[in-house]
Amino acid sequence: MTVTKLLTLGKDPAITAAFLAQVQQVRPGKYEAYSAHSLEELRMLAELHKSEIQVVLLGAAQTDEQVQAAKDSKTWGQGGVQVLRLPPSLLTPEGKSGGMMRWFLEHMDGPIEGECGCC
Repeated sequence: MTVTKLLTLGKDPAITAAFLAQVQQVRPGKYEAYSAHSLEELRMLAELHKSEIQVVLLGAAQTDEQVQAAKDSKTWGQGGVQVLRLPPSLLTPEGKSGGMMRWFLEHMDGPIEGECGCC
């Protein structure tokens, strides 16, 4: 199985940790992540691990400025990196109880028919 390396930018470390634990529960061994909780941390981790990182995942509460910083070609070079931002519309009880995970899995793994194991 190929492991996909993520770099996450989230507002709350506890929420990020819970989300990544859920990722491991529903897709064991498929994803590994470096987590940042500020733009400075994101840039530092990107510089240190840019050759490994395939996807930058931004939490739903991230700003447009943070999205632009995550896509910065000075960090990633000409090829860039895939950047996904959880939609702010998922900052709801339904989103927090599986909707965010389902959105992430559909964007990473493709359409999910039936149960995804996350909600």
